[in-house]
Amino acid sequence: MLASPFMDDPNFFRSVIYLVRHADDHAFGLILNRPTDFRMDKVVSMVCELECVHDRPLYCGGPVDGPLIALHDQPELGSEDCIDGLHMTSDQDKLLKLFVSPEAKLKLFDGFAGWGPGQLDDEIATGSWLIADVDADLVLSDDPEIWENLLKRIGQNILSVDEKITDSPIDPQWN
Repeated sequence: MLASPFMDDPNFFRSVIYLVRHADDHAFGLILNRPTDFRMDKVVSMVCELECVHDRPLYCGGPVDGPLIALHDQPELGSEDCIDGLHMTSDQDKLLKLFVSPEAKLKLFDGFAGWGPGQLDDEIATGSWLIADVDADLVLSDDPEIWENLLKRIGQNILSVDEKITDSPIDPQWN
């Protein structure tokens, strides 16, 4: 999902969130387009004294403090399956294996976005969030224009409706 162009909350301005979980009592996601100035290999080497093979940014996953969380493409190292080809973990042993695995595609997050019961549903209903389908490659990419590209895709989907509504009046005032 992506923040509406009209959202002015600085925590989520022009953000794209991969919604990991949306249940009745809570929702949980990770902001995909908030790279920090910290590099994953440098952070991992300072925290774990481990030689991380991934020279990518560490991402700010949201305004809520939490453990380091990785979205990645390695099924055997996932604590939770997401969409096809995408897995998530915050398990320290699995993270350590991901850090030294050159074949793993991963994105590492510090913090997350969270909502209480009904809060996200209310925000979606008021137009604060737009819904877009994503795949694992898009989630794991470092595309700096992901918000803009998804917004364009949503607009094109709205404009390319195949079936016209035949009983819709030409002038909306006639409704």
